[in-house]
Amino acid sequence: MRTAPAGHDAARLISAVVQGLVLPVLLGACAGSTDNQQTGQKYGAANFVAKRTASGQASASATFVAFEGLGVPIPNSSTQQNDQCVYAAVDTSVVTARGDRSAGSAISIVVAGVTRTLPYSASDLRYATSAGAPITYTAGDVAQVSAPGDGASFPAVSGSVKLAEPLELGPLSTPTTGANLTLTWNGTNDATAAIILSMKYPNPVGSSYANEQIYCALRDDGSVTIPGGLLNPFLLASSKRSLTLVRWRTNLVTSNGANLHLTTSTDTTVAFP
Repeated sequence: MRTAPAGHDAARLISAVVQGLVLPVLLGACAGSTDNQQTGQKYGAANFVAKRTASGQASASATFVAFEGLGVPIPNSSTQQNDQCVYAAVDTSVVTARGDRSAGSAISIVVAGVTRTLPYSASDLRYATSAGAPITYTAGDVAQVSAPGDGASFPAVSGSVKLAEPLELGPLSTPTTGANLTLTWNGTNDATAAIILSMKYPNPVGSSYANEQIYCALRDDGSVTIPGGLLNPFLLASSKRSLTLVRWRTNLVTSNGANLHLTTSTDTTVAFP
């Protein structure tokens, strides 16, 4: 397991919060990111990673880290204006978000009137929900996050984000060679939400794992058509193929001299025959 360091390498930490699927260097604004060029800024990063449990319902693990960084690129789901796809390598490493300071003894999270308290772990340098105790929510719910602050180390900050609505993928079938692939899902048509599509496959076909992907940054409008020509390497691989769809949403709040970045995401993965 790899740990994202604090300070000058904080960009890795922020980029990792969207489940390691955002490729800011490769896709730039396509994946939705803006640069915060202010120097020596304090940041709080709240991240909700959810799984669908039933129609319109999900459960999420939550983390919060506080750190100081220089020129940190901030992922912004609202900047996703067009659909774009590229080929990319698959990164199988795991990045664990860690901060470099406390933002108080505990973080408060309120969802649908229910308050959860996340204590600070000095050994992990973060706040997190306990294993087996996720935050449950319904589509449309908002998470209110509040950090009490820790003296001169980090100020009190608070902000909210609408939690990513659970994904429901439409009917799916493997296209024939040369044919386009149209994917549908329960789009929100919400300008604050965006979609990440990853179609993984082995290349060459004899590879022991899916080491390459068709990576798309999309609007959350409910459908996309992948050109048949782009699908060739995916179709050549008759096994170890999968499709992952991620809905993500962000919000950035600046107060008391600190930036609070909130990210929420939910995903679904389908294996191709």
